[in-house]
Amino acid sequence: MRSAPEKAGLYIHVPFCRRKCPYCHFASAPPREGDWETWREGIEREAALRSRPEIEFETLYFGGGTPSLLDPADISGLIAALGRRLRLRIAEFTLEANPAAGTDDATLARWAGVGVTRLSVGVQSFDDATLAVLGRDYAAADALSFLSRARRAGFEAIGIDLMAGVPGESRASLRRTLEAVERAGPDHVSVYLLENVEGLPFEAVLAENPVDDDAAASAFEYLAAGLGSLGLARYEISNFARPGFECRHNLKYWRGEPFLGLGPSAGSRIGAERWTNAAGLAAWSQALATGADPRAEGVVLDPERNFREAIVAGLRLVAGIDLAEFQRRFGVDVGARFEREIAELWSDGLITLEGGILRIPEDRLLVSNRVMAAFV
Repeated sequence: MRSAPEKAGLYIHVPFCRRKCPYCHFASAPPREGDWETWREGIEREAALRSRPEIEFETLYFGGGTPSLLDPADISGLIAALGRRLRLRIAEFTLEANPAAGTDDATLARWAGVGVTRLSVGVQSFDDATLAVLGRDYAAADALSFLSRARRAGFEAIGIDLMAGVPGESRASLRRTLEAVERAGPDHVSVYLLENVEGLPFEAVLAENPVDDDAAASAFEYLAAGLGSLGLARYEISNFARPGFECRHNLKYWRGEPFLGLGPSAGSRIGAERWTNAAGLAAWSQALATGADPRAEGVVLDPERNFREAIVAGLRLVAGIDLAEFQRRFGVDVGARFEREIAELWSDGLITLEGGILRIPEDRLLVSNRVMAAFV
């Protein structure tokens, strides 16, 4: 009897944007002539290289960059090409979008029409002064209008990204953002601390207007409490959702499930292998054009490293880790293996172990590095 296919997530990295944001550390840049064609050809070649008939992809995520630069017809054509190489049974399809002016109602409806079920909108803030500091090229009113029009377009879920710890941020600006979130009524919100700007233009902004770590954490928790009051429950360190609207694709990362990434800088984890592609479009595409593997780095995880990484990822979730289920998957009794570490963390209020569930208390998630380090 043929075994059931393994369920996995598929990530497509779109490395292009109209203008590089000064704080962005992801692999993206404005496209030059011929870049879109080079990228698409590379995606198809890499899909053929990674074809695994025993894997069925049930989530699809277009990230970037700015994937909303793609015309719906281009998305449809690319999915058809991927379907000839990979086993697609997509139940959730996320497209990241920029709320800047330029996307009309017809395009929004066509995105939904080609199968996008979940739109993830990079708002960052609903305060105009904060948006200006971040170098975003739209106003809060533009973002609200975009979200309203996206809702009418018929997507199953609308998500937004917000930032905390931005220079000049105040309780008043954060309150304006929460008031706008209430008006927009998203199904999912991700809140990220502004970080990893070393070597980027925004590093100079922070040097002139530094943000204290405690102030950034306070801003984050203020947003978290406000989102909770709006019915958006925290389910991961940085993610909040209405019940049933958690991002299925991202949950695969935190639950240690397989995922395949295609495109420059994309990461993958299939079986015991974990790898990351070359970050630059030229290096990635040239490798594929010559029949070479575009990986820049990779590792085969031994059982020890595999289960340790699974613990660290699982502890990001508010629900924590079911130790009985973990033992079934990895053959490791975490409670016995880390008895001393768990006891020390518990005595400091950094972890709980109740009913066979190991978890970090929600109010300690932002200071979870010490907890994670105990299991690395």
